[in-house]
Amino acid sequence: MTTKIHKSTLKEILAQVEAIDTDTLIIIADQRLWELYRNELPLDKIAGKKIILRTTPSGEGVKNFDEFASCSEYLLDKGVHRKAHLIAFGGGSLSDFAGFVASTLLRGIPWSVIPTTLLSMIDASIGGKTAINSKVGKNLIGAFHKPENIWLNVDFLNTLPEEELVNGYGEVIKYAFLNKDISSHLKVKKFDLNELIFKCAEYKLDLTEKDFKESGIRKCLNLGHTLGHAIEKIYSLPHGEAVFWGIALVLEIFQNGDFKSELKEYAKQLGIHERPVPWYKKTFPIDKIMNFISKDKKMLTKSSLEFVLVEKVGKIKYQSIPLDELEIKLESMKEKLSDYSF
Repeated sequence: MTTKIHKSTLKEILAQVEAIDTDTLIIIADQRLWELYRNELPLDKIAGKKIILRTTPSGEGVKNFDEFASCSEYLLDKGVHRKAHLIAFGGGSLSDFAGFVASTLLRGIPWSVIPTTLLSMIDASIGGKTAINSKVGKNLIGAFHKPENIWLNVDFLNTLPEEELVNGYGEVIKYAFLNKDISSHLKVKKFDLNELIFKCAEYKLDLTEKDFKESGIRKCLNLGHTLGHAIEKIYSLPHGEAVFWGIALVLEIFQNGDFKSELKEYAKQLGIHERPVPWYKKTFPIDKIMNFISKDKKMLTKSSLEFVLVEKVGKIKYQSIPLDELEIKLESMKEKLSDYSF
């Protein structure tokens, strides 16, 4: 099954959801978004189908065992079957959560996504990675389960606070390093954000269709994520912003600052070049970072992991690094990193 990306108005989304071949629709919606759009996008009023609506907390707070158990029991109690179709309506955390619910209900039911944040439009909703979080780390309990449809409507971005746009920009910058066409588009003085979103979404969809279980080329999408996930936890950063700083650290630690000028140019184009460095003039907690990294999904063995590095814009390379060598490297750069700036 190939995921389909649609560029749709709200009216078109409603019509396309109505046309899904099922008698039962499950709507899992971010509570805040549902309050904003329930009248413009009345998914719970579709005629001729049984509608089961479940609203959830916003953000990463939804991705936990308690919410997963509560939601699953609620849906099962309402009566679902294998041909019911689940619609996730919200940002990246919501689609991670709802997709995981879809992957486990009755051993897996079909699902689709209406992403409402920049991060979810270009990254989180695409590729079939679904998950909830563990106390040990982020996205460690999950499944691969492709959505059938992704409906992109950039008008949702009009309701986003600035911080949520910044959250998405980190992933945009990742794509700019991975793909020359996206890089060139981003460098245009007055680039088209709508076109940039579609380019990123289509690029990720193409990669994930070729390598669904992340055994080959899809691994490039982890650029900045290993260190990014660690500093996301330590400094309580939004995911996309943490990826941006994760890329900055990779370039500084492993690549002697190469491509820092490109990183700065991308950041300036997106207006985030003056964001404060999370660890600037602060303790760089190597012990905590190593603790998070040692539990990362990208561990190759119990003592080494794989980093994604930039060979040139549009081409990446992989490097296996023993954990003890990584710790020594971080310790040797501790002072330099504490003074890091653009």
